[in-house]
Amino acid sequence: MKIDIVKTREYYNSLSPGLLCDCDYCKLYYAKSRKEFSELALWLDKYGVDIEKPLEVISLEPDESGMLDYIGVQYIVFGTFSNDNSYYVGDFNIKIADSHPNTGISDEHFVLEVIPMNSMKLSIKG
Repeated sequence: MKIDIVKTREYYNSLSPGLLCDCDYCKLYYAKSRKEFSELALWLDKYGVDIEKPLEVISLEPDESGMLDYIGVQYIVFGTFSNDNSYYVGDFNIKIADSHPNTGISDEHFVLEVIPMNSMKLSIKG
């Protein structure tokens, strides 16, 4: 993995909230992810990626107790990913995404996918 950290950081700094999904499930992730998944946030920060500005957030419907289970989150990263290695950060498996929305970016980049190995739940209550 060869990441252009400066370019990646500049990209995330330039992303305005208006460019992100505004559904309630995504907004909950934006608001709580840095605190709830701090180890992951630190790992992403090291490479210039802002945990609060994902390309895609994949979740299930909330359960009866008001917990929303996220089954994957994707992030744009500038540079190259030349192998199929996975990285493990706490309870997360991080790998190149097999499938993702069109990024609309022509510069060399790839999409990282964060997959929880156990669960990645946030409460929709408070």
